[in-house]
Amino acid sequence: MSISKDPIFDLEQQIMEAWGVVDDVDMITKHFADSPDWGCHHFSPEATDAMMNKYFAVKELYALKFERLFHTFEAVCKEYHKRGKIDADL
Repeated sequence: MSISKDPIFDLEQQIMEAWGVVDDVDMITKHFADSPDWGCHHFSPEATDAMMNKYFAVKELYALKFERLFHTFEAVCKEYHKRGKIDADL
């Protein structure tokens, strides 16, 4: 990881990388649903539904958390750049 001249850009990249956890949860969900070793045919329909619902819930939870985080980041950026402009004008 390289540190840019302006650390706020590094923070944005780190947030975007962390957001990948949503894709990771989706990948593991598909693995359990589609894999011949773990596929749904090994479990009762009720157990399969319960397991898939939990994975979907975790995925949705993290998607919401990252959306909220990114909205906060955007607000911080707005303030950060506004203050930088004020400092530059002084």
